[in-house]
Formats: sequence, structure tokens, C-alpha cells
Amino acid sequence: MSNRPLHFVTLSGVPIDISELKWPFHASTSGADWHILHGRAEMLASGEGLHVEVAVGMTQTMKDALGSLDAENAEGLVVNAIRKTIDNGQLAFVKSGKLQPVHVTSRFYSFVAKKIQFPNQSEQDVMEMLKRRVFWLSAKAGKGAPVSVTHPYDCQYVNCARERMVELAQQLAAQGFINLESEFATATGALLKEEPAFVAAMHKGVEAGIAANKVSA
Repeated sequence: MSNRPLHFVTLSGVPIDISELKWPFHASTSGADWHILHGRAEMLASGEGLHVEVAVGMTQTMKDALGSLDAENAEGLVVNAIRKTIDNGQLAFVKSGKLQPVHVTSRFYSFVAKKIQFPNQSEQDVMEMLKRRVFWLSAKAGKGAPVSVTHPYDCQYVNCARERMVELAQQLAAQGFINLESEFATATGALLKEEPAFVAAMHKGVEAGIAANKVSA
């Protein structure tokens, strides 16, 4: 479990802060074969307090596969399941609202490899996520402080090895978008010029969730 802020960017371009996860998981009160963890994700770039309260539901099959639902073992899976649910337009960021579901099922697990496994992503999509990560988490939220391009939760989220993440970041550095030292990156002027595209992607990702859930912010 990370002691640092859980700041991430989704593949759809939404910068988020997983500001609260109410460990531990507990059995569903409905009697269904689910284990529930409540949490909260806030939109990093929002000055309006936009957030989503989530009820993360873990199936018994996944619990058995993982062996443990403690924070050290399950935090990355929970964070990335929230991110994927945002990507799928199934969570609405609002000023206030009821709990919204996030389902953690066997689609996030390889029984052959016996490990958590999220879908593969194209190198272009991974590079775009890294650009957005450096923009939102370093240039904006971090006030220029370097951010890692090899966060283990990011590697799991895009199913990409740490070494490959470094290689893709090196390509971005060669293209002039980031300054890279070891695994830590900061934004260049060229990256900052792409702010309109990053903001547009963020709004598109947020609006998809609002439209799908038929709510107003």
C-alpha cells in the first residue's frame, strides 16, 4: 500500500486523486457473493469539488484468486478498477451524489498466469497517458516536481513492464515533450503547449460518465 498520494491519470485523460479508501473490504449486506470497499475519487483539476463516491465490489472468485483483500495486496487492483470504470464512462463526477458501483471481476485476472492482468494497450496510448501524467501530476498538481513514469499501478493498469515504460518515456524525451532523469520526468515547454488537448480529453472523459449515468454535476 502506498503512503504517497494516490494521484493518477486515466487512459481517457481524467486526472484523479483517490482521496479515500475505507479499508477493509466487508461482506455485502445484500447477501450477494460480493465483498465491498467504499472510497472516493476526486478530480484533480476541478475547482468545483467534483468527485465520485464509489462502492468497489469484489467477487468471491477474485477474493479466492488473490488470497488476501488487505490494502497491501489489493490497493493497486482497486485503484485501477476505478480508473477502468471511468474509462468505460460508468462513473459520474458530481458535486454531491450517491455511491456508484465499481466491479472487480475475473476480467482483471489471468487464471493461466495466476496474476492480476489488465488489458494490453497500444504504445501510442501508453505514451499519451505518460504525457498527461507528467502534465497533470508534475506541471499542475505537483508545481513542477518530478513524477515517476514507472509507478507500479500504472504498469499494471496498461499491462506494461517497468523497463518498457522507461523506453516509451525516453521516446517522449527524444521528441522534446518531457525532461527525463532516470525514471522521473518533468514537463517541457512543448508539453505545456498541449494543455488545450489535455483539458479537452479530461472534459470528454468526465462528460461521458455524466451522460451515461444521466446526472447533472
